Amino acid sequence: MSEVLDQLREEFERLAEEAQTLTFLPRGTELQEQACARIEGFLGVLAATKVACVQSLDEVGANTVLDLELSLEVVRAELNMWLDLKRDAPEAAWDSLVSAQDLCENAIQVRRQVGGDSSGLENLSMKLLLIEQMVFPPQAFNSVGGIADRRECSVCGGDYETCDHIKGRAYMGQVCHTRLFLREVREVSIVTDPANKRCRITHFSDQGKMRNKMTWRLEDR
Repeated sequence: MSEVLDQLREEFERLAEEAQTLTFLPRGTELQEQACARIEGFLGVLAATKVACVQSLDEVGANTVLDLELSLEVVRAELNMWLDLKRDAPEAAWDSLVSAQDLCENAIQVRRQVGGDSSGLENLSMKLLLIEQMVFPPQAFNSVGGIADRRECSVCGGDYETCDHIKGRAYMGQVCHTRLFLREVREVSIVTDPANKRCRITHFSDQGKMRNKMTWRLEDR
């Protein structure tokens, strides 16, 4: 399996380098779309390899493949962001950006866990933050506060407070995260630094219509 992983890593490095060359707005749309398709195809190969690692109880191999998956998914999400902007779909572009940021955070943690150099991913994370600040208009966000019944672990499905898994770490090819089950919502606040950047205030009332905070268009809603 180590030889297979070495071959996959070589292909990953080639594909990632080619795709990152295209992560700029002026790049040809058709080239960006082709890069996304190539990434999608290679992600299928990685997924099949990870299944084989899991079946053979090779956690190191599964987490190594996860590292490659996450890194490519970051690049694909950034490419989709530029494509969405070209299609005059800024709302979708924002979601693609947030996906890239979230994936990059996970990728950095997994890269460190498997003993790799995370500096390139850290630089990419800074680039994505600069894109958020320079390309998109300032956003306002909602944050929900309330009483939770429990936090469920994504790895074992048990209560996160009592299980042995750690949020952000990879286990047999999957990153541990938690699912929060709210019993009661107590408040909804407007914040500038939210836990979830998809919880945006998208419109406000203006001139009898709704002003889109992203496009600044007046919409009948």
